[in-house]
Amino acid sequence: MAGNVNLREWEYNVVMSELQKFHTNQMEAVSDILQQLKNLATSADGLWADKTSAKISDVADAISADVLALLEQAFGDSEAGISNMVTAIMATDTACN
Repeated sequence: MAGNVNLREWEYNVVMSELQKFHTNQMEAVSDILQQLKNLATSADGLWADKTSAKISDVADAISADVLALLEQAFGDSEAGISNMVTAIMATDTACN
């Protein structure tokens, strides 16, 4: 089994690379949506309303400050989990040695 894991190290590298790209794309997409929402709420050409626009901006700021950090932590944890799994398999599987 250890030989199989070692032979497939490139597959692990591809999975990690793709996962990191996915996570980066998701973070950028959420950030872009929040910025568009803020722009729309604060623009006279958009949904601007005296009291509502300030609340929409506050919500977008709260998501940016709190939710994105949690999302980034969750993405990092999932990447670390994959890395730890491969490390554990390689460290404990000595059947082929």
